[in-house]
Amino acid sequence: MAIFRTTYRLSILSMALLSAACSPNRLIGNQVNHFSLQNVFPVVMKTDDIPMVCHANETNTPLLMSFAPFGVDVNMLLAFGYSGASACTASEAHEKELWSMQAEKQGLIYMAQDARIAQQLLNRDAGKRQLKAYKHAAEYFKINYQYDIGEGKCPNIKDDNEQLLLIIGATSGLQALKNDIASGRLVDFDMGLPAKIGRAMSCLDNEKWWGEPKAIQAGLTVILPKDAEDEAEGWKTLQDATDIGLQTGVRLSHATYASIANMKGREDYLRDSLKRFESIPVATLNSKYTLLNAMAELQVRHIANIYWMKYEGHRAPTENFSKFWDEQEKPSQALNQLLDDL
Repeated sequence: MAIFRTTYRLSILSMALLSAACSPNRLIGNQVNHFSLQNVFPVVMKTDDIPMVCHANETNTPLLMSFAPFGVDVNMLLAFGYSGASACTASEAHEKELWSMQAEKQGLIYMAQDARIAQQLLNRDAGKRQLKAYKHAAEYFKINYQYDIGEGKCPNIKDDNEQLLLIIGATSGLQALKNDIASGRLVDFDMGLPAKIGRAMSCLDNEKWWGEPKAIQAGLTVILPKDAEDEAEGWKTLQDATDIGLQTGVRLSHATYASIANMKGREDYLRDSLKRFESIPVATLNSKYTLLNAMAELQVRHIANIYWMKYEGHRAPTENFSKFWDEQEKPSQALNQLLDDL
């Protein structure tokens, strides 16, 4: 009788476990996860419609989150989703920053202050999304590779989506740091993360991934250099990374270079980064990663806008934003005389 009761209990337990493992919610979640990574993600990467992508991520991210309680590992999609969703918030913060600068130039102090506060709150929101993107990327590698980003031996990552996830996670982490600073430290960013991100980039093939792994490492070196020689080497590595980006047709390293130059307040390198970016022939861009190129362009244009607003009182022109105001061709004296005679 005791044996019967034990067998019965084991049967009930087995049925319960089988029911949980094969629950409709988990099955649906796994199918959504698989279909999205295999079919939706490649299509999205080929679009340049950033507002559509970021708003779609805002809509779909809660759906993906709902599958997690049923044991579905949606960390990869959530990392990509939060990263994409942050783009619209970052753009809103950028517009508030421009309005604040413009209002201040016109002596509208209260308007400038209001726009500045709105900007900081939006920087906070963008930074929180970027930090979540990093954390979901970190959780993915912890679950699937028992790897804590930047700690211990690099995992053997063969899948391209997983390698890209490590780059997106790292980039999101650095963007979260930038937004934390811009918001007045409202994101509560862990300052121990940049060093981990830098070490993790050694796990990737720099040539394959457009020079971005080395660009990230060099950017961290420039931000926190050991000495002047170390910083100079970091700048050179950033420039070398853009050469690889040019050859591979993906401009993430250009955006990283421009962002670091802007953060450090180095106008010489900022101008160089903008010129390098705008000199890339559009026909050479990698169509497989159109979205990443569009994201890089948006980031670089934001930086150019702030630079032009600072000196010229308006955002960067629609074209030739790397041909600066002090480099514009001036009409010849003969042409001026001809115009005067007319």
